[in-house]
Amino acid sequence: MPAFLTFSSSDSFPAVAAAVIDTFPKDALLAVRSSTANEDGTNQSFAGAFHSEVNVSVVRLEDAWNKVCQSMPSDTANGVVIQEMIFGAFSGVCFADPKNERVMINALPGLCKAVVEGYQSDCYECKAGAIVTSHESDTKTILQPAHEGVTEVESSEKMSENNVEELARLAIKIAQHFEAVQDIEWTIKDNEIFVLQTRPVTANPWSEEPVRIYDSANVGESYSGMVLPLTLTFARTLYGRVYEDLLRHSAVSESTLKNNKDVFDNLVDTVYGRMYYRMDYWYTFLKMLPGSKRNTANLEQMLLLNSRDSEKRKTVRPSLRLRLVYYPLVVWKLLWFGRNMRKLEHEVQEIFNRAREWDLSNWNADKVNAEVNGLFEGVLRRWYLTVENDTVMMSLFAHFSKPEQTEKLPAALQFHSVSTDQVHTLQRLSKAVYEEASLRRAVEQSDEAEFHRSLPNHVKVHDLYQEYLLLYGARFANELKLETRSVEDSFEQFAGLIRLYWKQEAVSLESHTSEKNPWLIRVFHRFASRREVFRLYRARMFGLIRKLVLRKAEILVEQGVIHYRDDVFYLQWEELFGQKTGQDLHQKIESRKQEYKHFEQISPPAFFTVVNGRWPAMKTTKNAANTWQGVAASTGKVTGTATVMKQFSPDSDRHVEVLVTERTDPGWTPLMALSKGLVVEHGGLLSHASIVARELKIPAVIGIENACDQIKNGEQILVDGDTGIVSRTSETKTL
Repeated sequence: MPAFLTFSSSDSFPAVAAAVIDTFPKDALLAVRSSTANEDGTNQSFAGAFHSEVNVSVVRLEDAWNKVCQSMPSDTANGVVIQEMIFGAFSGVCFADPKNERVMINALPGLCKAVVEGYQSDCYECKAGAIVTSHESDTKTILQPAHEGVTEVESSEKMSENNVEELARLAIKIAQHFEAVQDIEWTIKDNEIFVLQTRPVTANPWSEEPVRIYDSANVGESYSGMVLPLTLTFARTLYGRVYEDLLRHSAVSESTLKNNKDVFDNLVDTVYGRMYYRMDYWYTFLKMLPGSKRNTANLEQMLLLNSRDSEKRKTVRPSLRLRLVYYPLVVWKLLWFGRNMRKLEHEVQEIFNRAREWDLSNWNADKVNAEVNGLFEGVLRRWYLTVENDTVMMSLFAHFSKPEQTEKLPAALQFHSVSTDQVHTLQRLSKAVYEEASLRRAVEQSDEAEFHRSLPNHVKVHDLYQEYLLLYGARFANELKLETRSVEDSFEQFAGLIRLYWKQEAVSLESHTSEKNPWLIRVFHRFASRREVFRLYRARMFGLIRKLVLRKAEILVEQGVIHYRDDVFYLQWEELFGQKTGQDLHQKIESRKQEYKHFEQISPPAFFTVVNGRWPAMKTTKNAANTWQGVAASTGKVTGTATVMKQFSPDSDRHVEVLVTERTDPGWTPLMALSKGLVVEHGGLLSHASIVARELKIPAVIGIENACDQIKNGEQILVDGDTGIVSRTSETKTL
């Protein structure tokens, strides 16, 4: 620790000078630092907001004293620290986490001031005193002491591993002493570590949240590619309700369901417009029931998950009451399961029959809302039965996948699927269309008007066409995405499908009989075939909901709430059918459209984990000239107008949204506080810009080379503080 003295800012300077002369040599160079109650608090901090002076001679002490005292607020208790300057070979900042023994270090040769003010630094992450990752630059700009000041020079020096690890161990000891995450300034001279200051961290760079596991294994099949907000939020709502009902009907207590609301609300999630399972929540969900170990293994096998169970998640255990009643309840439910599924199928068919009579053009918003609410509170409250069906099928599949049962697996997998019925119907329809010249010509030319004009003249084709649309019109690629046009909506899609069948030989459709199979295989076939039937019903139900959504969109267009019908897909489900439908949504829709332009440029991996809030790097795939990869410094996403400011130049007439600059020092703090996001060319995770952005809770990305030249003043940009990606979303606006 360097020699130091502490004073109150109310002390007279002559008394201060006398104490300094008695303590330090006459030729000593000193640092004069602010130390206020606000600056070093545990709940809030203005670290770096007040003035400090370094490399100060005794002759200049009074001037430095006055500058430091005047920078601090007059209504709080203020202190001033005067300490000897230690001109170390290496200096910097480190954050130390006492609980998890993690240390993050930013280091440079020369003075610590360079690291604090955002000069490009060498970075090290340590765990239990050992280096885990490091990123070192071959050359960097550093600050060295000059005559009563500092000067920039270039350096290629790097800290030794021994010094890094010794610093990490010392930092952990300091943090453990204070029992809090610490922000430590340090310097190393002659291999001796000097601690210049330490303070509690108010914005921890590490998140204490459990590990998040994202996997698109099975959900990516149903929701491939980009998925718009309405579908994403509809699916999230539906998953939550169905699986909560599943546990409710499995004797899980209401208190357990209430305490785990976050689990049901997040079974599916989105990353850059792509759908993922949140597997950490699925594993928690399975732990609410007895037999979770077996159920987890079955789920992982059936879905072909890339991820696997993680212990770093919410701990949930079934109660004693549930363990006692669960298996008798399972047996009881199996006894009545066939009857319950037939009742559900009958209810679904009634809805489909009723929907054939809908005349949506005459429906107002209240009637659309009532129908949607009726589906959610009616048949969809019993859709959990389909999950129970799939669970039985999954368990039987796991049984036939065992080594001693593998010879039975091929027979088990040969069962009738409703999809083959669709193929058979389509074959008959395509053949009938081909045999009628006028219809064949209309399909060849994708002439929808001519096709529908001729169709009533050909009763056989008309009936086959209506049958196909009724049963399979909702079955098409991306059928669960509400924004996708169905076969019924797109004649071009239908015509292309018919022409494709003309060119192909008839598909041989084998009939599968199971009378000769063992009983357990026949049971598996029953559940597997039923699963396919209800997958078709699910597609048809989504088709009905899509029609209701589009009618609601037409009403919103008439009311001027949205500009175009398809804009509705950029709304969230709650915004469309919740309490906020009366508000002007134009700006929100436009903002989300710009976000999706950004999402299109990013290719997230099929599965990944987020540990301590740190996201993996995402690949950019398109339009690289408009996308830049930096380092994620402060979490969150924001879209706004870029204010490019190479030098500090506040202007009362200039509105700041996203501040883009080369680097910041503490004097930039008031300007940063007015911004919605931050992009900085230079710096580390422990530089002033990063620390302040985290404390202000604004998204920040650092380390984008030449950001001030590549990003134009007035452009709309998206700053992603989770993955470190910044992208241009629109043309320049006049400021």
